[in-house]
Amino acid sequence: MRKVVSLLAVCGTAGSLLYVPAAHAGTASAGTTVGGAKLAGHGYIHDPGTAEPPHITASSYVIADLETGRVLAAKDPHGHYRPASTLKTLTAITLIPRLDPHKKFKPSPAAVNASGSAVGLDTKLSYTVNDLFHGLLMVSGNDAAIALAEAGGGMPHTLAAMNAEAHRIQALDTVARTPNGLDDDPPLTLKQQHSSAYDLALIMKQGLTLHDFRKYVGATLYQWPALPTKEERKKGHKTGGYEIGTHDHLLLGDRYPGMIGGKNGWTSHALGSFVGAATRNGHTIIISLMHAQSDFWPDARELLNWGFAERAKAEPVGTLVDPIPPPAKPTPKAVANRPVSDAHGASSGGLDWWKVGLPAGAAVAIIAGLVLGLRRRRRPAEEPSAGDPLPSDDWTDPGSGADKPPPPSRRPPGDVKVAGAPSTPDGDDVPPSWQTHPNPIQEPADEGAGETQNGRGPFEPVDQDNGESAEGKKTARDEPYGDEATHS
Repeated sequence: MRKVVSLLAVCGTAGSLLYVPAAHAGTASAGTTVGGAKLAGHGYIHDPGTAEPPHITASSYVIADLETGRVLAAKDPHGHYRPASTLKTLTAITLIPRLDPHKKFKPSPAAVNASGSAVGLDTKLSYTVNDLFHGLLMVSGNDAAIALAEAGGGMPHTLAAMNAEAHRIQALDTVARTPNGLDDDPPLTLKQQHSSAYDLALIMKQGLTLHDFRKYVGATLYQWPALPTKEERKKGHKTGGYEIGTHDHLLLGDRYPGMIGGKNGWTSHALGSFVGAATRNGHTIIISLMHAQSDFWPDARELLNWGFAERAKAEPVGTLVDPIPPPAKPTPKAVANRPVSDAHGASSGGLDWWKVGLPAGAAVAIIAGLVLGLRRRRRPAEEPSAGDPLPSDDWTDPGSGADKPPPPSRRPPGDVKVAGAPSTPDGDDVPPSWQTHPNPIQEPADEGAGETQNGRGPFEPVDQDNGESAEGKKTARDEPYGDEATHS
């Protein structure tokens, strides 16, 4: 019987590999472009009756009206580009609904030692989820991104949830391999992690439905908790802290009128990226740009200005689609009255019967034959003699409550190292650690716990891009990384 159970397990595992999700390519299942056919273009896309859209350094951008969902103008909207830290907006919309903002969490050494831009974590302190989201979206903390991924159940779980959320909101150009958008060490090619200006606009659209998301991207100053300094301890202070400020230049100094907030990003391979939104006279414009020169803030202003000026008269070139609605749960009576053909998997939105039925039927036939063969060959059981060893029990009943091995996980290619470098503004070129924390934030953190669990790696999606630019030719950003990466 143990052999039969083992065969069932093997067949079940193999059967799970028969279904491969559709590739992310900015296209719906029927082959149409998400948001409309015009958005399949690679150049400037706009209504001829409007003013010429901005010609800026960014390789890709989108200007859209939030209230109507109309895309007013775009440039290569579905082109695949490295997202840099704008990917943190996907981390945020994935985890904000899942985590209690008041729960405290003690970060792992892996999170504390994250390199690149960092808000500053300490293993001796516990931070609220609210703290961590401010650190993530205000100052682009790579350490906060890792800590939130740990709080969300671990790196593999969080990355799987991020990719599922991208699919739910129909951001089909997006594949996430990190929670912070870093794309180096281990090297992540354009095929392995990418997004698009259209998808960033969709993510911002979803984020603006969340009150806390608006709060985080719109905050300009925040008091960050920290251990007291020597001077503060001498004065009897038991806690310390310091003020952090947003990296969004449109919220600072010459603040853009009506600016809600946004998220910028930069790596030496992704170049500059930004997604944000502003409101005037009851209308909200969302903009996103990717693969831009370092000083892209004037470009962002120009996109917003054009959007507000042309919003009322521009014919849309596409739409920001709505998320996929959750499947309706049929009532027991409805299931009972369903036609036989439909009840047994007729093709109407799910898998066709032959995609599952034939492999399942073949597996059942094989197992049945093996069972018969085992019965025919089996001899009557004999009582073991006093000197015979007892048969080994190499299978445990899943219902027995016995400990089970953890599910297998996949690690990124190459050796994973935790680097400890000083924080640099917008310096997002250093990758995170892939370790997970033993105490998810759903439970109070153990004040004595600070170690991490090894041997678990990030969710690794299938390579879903051909590695080519929108024009169909190899570009420098598609090539494997060399040693020229720089921090800024």
